[in-house]
Amino acid sequence: MIAPSRFVKLSALLTSFIFLQGVSAVCASGQMAVGSYFFQEFTGPSGSFDVFGGFLMANDCGIIAESTATQDSNTMCVASAYDDGVSVTCDSNHQPIAAVDTLGQHWTCSPSSDGSCDVGGSGGRFDVLACCNRS
Repeated sequence: MIAPSRFVKLSALLTSFIFLQGVSAVCASGQMAVGSYFFQEFTGPSGSFDVFGGFLMANDCGIIAESTATQDSNTMCVASAYDDGVSVTCDSNHQPIAAVDTLGQHWTCSPSSDGSCDVGGSGGRFDVLACCNRS
């Protein structure tokens, strides 16, 4: 489990990356995006560990909800990783197929290769994996 102070730093970092990208439409109008992020935390000259999380994103690249950051690469697909009733259901390949947002609305998701809000760089990855329609 990541210490709460470290999670706040990661959450702020994720939000900063998104704002640096500028506002863009990640999915079609009325859709919501689901994705994952990964950061490598360096602990010394030759040590590091990986941190993973998932998110729901509005069409303007704003974060709707974010999972708890953990060292489990499947965190995006773990319902208990989110607050406020948010969940993401994944298929056997860990790709999002459905989601529930903060208002309890159900969404059906399809794979997306849209990179409008994606952020990369050394030591991390931020990927939109699916665009979702209300069920």
